[in-house]
Amino acid sequence: MKVIAVDIGGTNTELAIVDSADGIVKLCAFKTKSSNSFAHYIDDLSKQIETLTLDYTIDSIGIGAPNFDSKAQTFRPVNFPWDDLKPFNLKAHLEDLFSIPTFLINDANASAMAENRYGTGKRLKDFFLITLGTGLGGGIIINNKLFEGAFGYAGEFGHTKIEGLDRQCNCGGIGCLETVVSANGIKKSYAVNMKEIRSSEPTQIPSVKAIFDMARNGDKRCQEILNFTFEKLGKKMADFIHVLNPEAIIFCGNIAKSLQSYLPVISEFCEEQLLDDFKGKVYYGISELLDNKMNVLGPASLALSKAEEHVC
Repeated sequence: MKVIAVDIGGTNTELAIVDSADGIVKLCAFKTKSSNSFAHYIDDLSKQIETLTLDYTIDSIGIGAPNFDSKAQTFRPVNFPWDDLKPFNLKAHLEDLFSIPTFLINDANASAMAENRYGTGKRLKDFFLITLGTGLGGGIIINNKLFEGAFGYAGEFGHTKIEGLDRQCNCGGIGCLETVVSANGIKKSYAVNMKEIRSSEPTQIPSVKAIFDMARNGDKRCQEILNFTFEKLGKKMADFIHVLNPEAIIFCGNIAKSLQSYLPVISEFCEEQLLDDFKGKVYYGISELLDNKMNVLGPASLALSKAEEHVC
């Protein structure tokens, strides 16, 4: 049984052929922002999928898409730069083109499914997965099943609010956690910090990896920026723990690769906010799938489960 898995990311769109027995058998990708409009992007994506269908017999297609509305079956990626963004039914579009059953899922929920099927989550029943990348998201597994909520938006961790923060979010809101805890948020904090020192924003902002490296090498400014970031993250995690009572919080995404040495800091900020009944009972960890294409294994998990249901 073979499926096409698609991860629609803010930087790259990755596609894979995934076999139920052999795992990933083919990978390809293109730059998401190389398309000059949303309509152009949909056309580029469709052509990439068509190429894969010519080489393999495909049972289903799974797509991890940002801001997916499961009831309307539409997605609208608010973090993307195009002016023609509008809710789009990619499922109907692709099924019309290829006559292959197609299923969409919120990208963070897709990661939670991958973790549950292939990673640390195999050993857990209840956990909250936090995706740290260009933006900030979350996926919730309860009793070994994905919890999506009524419209597929459950776990939108990045759009919880930080009291007193006046940063504008791409969603249109003010003070969203994502404006601090994300790649864009960390770079914004760097720019704000430099402006306070020089009275003007820097012309060049280092990459998030460079900010982590500078902090590790003793740069006090970068250390303060990351400490501010993880304080806000840890305190908001405590809110989710009080609501969900998970066994674990697991981090994934590009930034998670740099998080290992900061886990004690994040967990300490979190534990300080917890009621005594919750303290010391949650496991904080990094996904085992960071270097194993978790971003495509999530939508692959969805597509395989749907194809398996059809066979049964």
